[in-house]
Amino acid sequence: MASAVAEEDNRKVQTAVLGGSQGHQPVFLPFEKEDAQRLRQRHGADSFSCGVLLGGCGQVLTLRACGDRKSHFAHRPPVRCRRTAVGETSADHLYIGEALVHWLRGQGQKNVTVAYVQQAHARSDSIEIRFGRKGRRRLLHVQMARRSYSEWKDDRRRLEAAPAKSPMIRTYGPESELSPYEVQAAGYALRFRCETRDGTREVSIGTQSPDHTVQWTTLERCRLSDLGLVTPSLQAAPDGDVLRLKGAVEARTSASQPNRQAAGRGEARGREQQPPAADSRSTETAGPAHEEPANPRAEAARAALPPIVDEVLDRFTTAGLFLTLVGASVRQALEGAVGHELDFVTDADARRVRQILHDWGDEVRSRRDDASGVVSLRKQGDGGIYTLRINARPAPSHHRPTGSRRAEHEKALEAYLRRGDFTIDAMALGLSHATLTDPFGGLQDLERRVLRTPRAPAASIVNDPPLMLRVVRCAARLGCEPVPELRDAMSAMARRVTEVPAEQVREELTALLLATKPATGLRLLVDTGLAEHVLPELPALRFESAGHHRHKDIYEHTLTVLDQAIALETEGPDLTVRWAALLHDIGTPRTRRTGRNGQVTFHHHEVVGAKMARKRLRVLACPEQLIEDVVRLVELHLRFHGYLDQKWTDPAVRRYVRDAGPLLDRLHKLIRADCTTRDRRKAHALARAYDSLEERIERLAVEDARQATRPDLNGHQIMEILGIRPGAELGRAYEYLRNLHIEKGPMDFETARDALLEWRARREC
Repeated sequence: MASAVAEEDNRKVQTAVLGGSQGHQPVFLPFEKEDAQRLRQRHGADSFSCGVLLGGCGQVLTLRACGDRKSHFAHRPPVRCRRTAVGETSADHLYIGEALVHWLRGQGQKNVTVAYVQQAHARSDSIEIRFGRKGRRRLLHVQMARRSYSEWKDDRRRLEAAPAKSPMIRTYGPESELSPYEVQAAGYALRFRCETRDGTREVSIGTQSPDHTVQWTTLERCRLSDLGLVTPSLQAAPDGDVLRLKGAVEARTSASQPNRQAAGRGEARGREQQPPAADSRSTETAGPAHEEPANPRAEAARAALPPIVDEVLDRFTTAGLFLTLVGASVRQALEGAVGHELDFVTDADARRVRQILHDWGDEVRSRRDDASGVVSLRKQGDGGIYTLRINARPAPSHHRPTGSRRAEHEKALEAYLRRGDFTIDAMALGLSHATLTDPFGGLQDLERRVLRTPRAPAASIVNDPPLMLRVVRCAARLGCEPVPELRDAMSAMARRVTEVPAEQVREELTALLLATKPATGLRLLVDTGLAEHVLPELPALRFESAGHHRHKDIYEHTLTVLDQAIALETEGPDLTVRWAALLHDIGTPRTRRTGRNGQVTFHHHEVVGAKMARKRLRVLACPEQLIEDVVRLVELHLRFHGYLDQKWTDPAVRRYVRDAGPLLDRLHKLIRADCTTRDRRKAHALARAYDSLEERIERLAVEDARQATRPDLNGHQIMEILGIRPGAELGRAYEYLRNLHIEKGPMDFETARDALLEWRARREC
């Protein structure tokens, strides 16, 4: 359902379209006031729309050129727009589509048409550009959204099965992380990216090689051939029927000895068979940590650290000890967003660490009392309170060879990194010289946005079954996709999640629901089979549709409701509403009935679902207040449909408010989010109906508040009891009874009459 009506739109919309609501010409609004004013002068004040192809409402946008904050577009009230992506990247699909259309026409192609496709799966956004003469039409496909490996294979089979006499050109957008699979299949992959330059978004095309490097160029330097889109990094293979990377073709043609050719083909086949995300260094026999020299990424990460890091580093350096930043802190520093929890590794034992920090940290604690362990402390810094954890090593041997301290520190550092969950968190940042230690390829995985374990996935899960839940949580929080071998291991060992205590499962699910995109993690939870053991009500929603137009895909509907409920949040994540959105329809499988006319019904599924929600949340050991609130929301989420079927009286509206109690605002959000119809007229009708209900609730609240402050006797009764006429005396008596009502509450007629007579008696004394 559409968002709640707002008098002012607080979103900083940075993209729009020209040409009305159905326009496809994208516009990026520069942040600076002068550039924004020039854009308005060039196109006019009313030329910008919140285009349907942007996921918007199609309404005209107002360009606000601001000097004290970044310039932006804004909706004109009343605002009923569900568009969630409003940043500078939100129109990249249109920029890529327009750039490709222009390039194809420059290549002499005619009848170029572009379609921005949103398939049945919400994540399957893509661009399909068809061109060429009739009978020889070709397809240039750009995958924009992230896809799982199985989805990628299904989509590839579907597109390749389409009738075409020329090969399809398959490429990938900025947000798609599936190009490694294309590298595995074809030996390379074509990617697009968009960068902001001179007040617009410029499109570049890159050729990704098996070593994960990407050679970027412009479309003007590319050409179209019968084999596909040819970049400067590609050329036809010797057999002439496919494109290959230039280096790969030269290496294959320069090999003169047959045995070397056979070995090269064998190695190539081995590389093709091995999943692209696999790394030989991720096995138990990994070599020593590789410490790269200072580089711009490491230096930028070092510069992003807060001043408190320099303070603690000075204390360890003065003591002649090493101190290295490790774990998630390094990943955050590489991304320029360091949190308030920092992890370090040092070559001192825990006792020595406590000696160094005892007069500096506000709260210094040790996880263990022996010589090794973790020393944690809290310290007030410029950016707030920081939690620092220093991982100490065991006490050194007294017979240690001279000059081996650095080697021992590097060995202990790699051992620590190997114990990490994912390679993206298995990096170390040297603080004195800004060096990056990356023994497991975590930096490449971070750039590719994939999750991979430093050790073999199966061994990692056997030793630590909760790792599977952390994969799901990190996929939702970080937007990373687990590599195929990790995903397969999770599916094969999903039953081991039953070994995880209920409290830990609850904490992981809570973190998942509070993530930026919980639907991503929930899909992974279901697809790997983990949900069957920790949240079986969710995969149970994927029952087969009966084909009736009123029978929605309940599973997809549920995830959409969750996304829409998140979009309606105004004061940060609301765990209660998110749980209610996730569980609001779990009663449908048990109440599903098919009538004689083939119509599918789910009568009273809200009542059954409320009981199921209570049971599941108690199994997860959730707080009792959270359970009661979620159950109440699930129970009431269909009450509004009675308002649509028949006009409610004022007492019925009051009962609705009374039953919701303090959950009324949350119920508003859940009901609005529960509308996922694609019929815009129906959606607008539902929005107007609920707007009218909210207006009646507000009006009745005002009337009830006014009524609550009225005295228990009206003016006529007061004049009759006191024998007076309208005037000042009546006003004083009325005010006295009103204050008495506020102080002591409602009174019956006799009590109120006696109090009024006593008041007059006191005045006459």
